[in-house]
Amino acid sequence: MHVDLTAEEAAMLKGLLRDTLPDLKREIARTEHHGFRHELVLREELCERLIARLEAEASRTPSVPPM
Repeated sequence: MHVDLTAEEAAMLKGLLRDTLPDLKREIARTEHHGFRHELVLREELCERLIARLEAEASRTPSVPPM
């Protein structure tokens, strides 16, 4: 799957993902059920991978000044 995002959309998505991480980390630490904890860890890893990909894409895409 491929999703095209504007620079503004990508920045917003990255911010949302970063905002989610502290809550996920806290929930992982408090969860006793192994299966649920595993699902939360997978979510955390996905958020971190998506942030890394958004940052990598932003560094490759030259900024175009507004007209």
